[in-house]
Amino acid sequence: MAHRSTATTTTASVERSPIAIAAGFLGAFVVASLAVQLVRSMNAPQPTSSATPASAVQPVVAHQATLWQDLGSR
Repeated sequence: MAHRSTATTTTASVERSPIAIAAGFLGAFVVASLAVQLVRSMNAPQPTSSATPASAVQPVVAHQATLWQDLGSR
């Protein structure tokens, strides 16, 4: 009589909390956004100093309050 062995396979079920899933998606979104910015900055043509005058440079906004200053003055 032949002995027949049966192999049993067990699968582990891991439950992930909704917060962990949301954090994973948020992290993936941030990484993807940074990757897109990196690729765009690598493909963007570099301006030459003689092609653009200094007056064409836009000022840097230092604080969020300066963004609302124009609306407050109306």
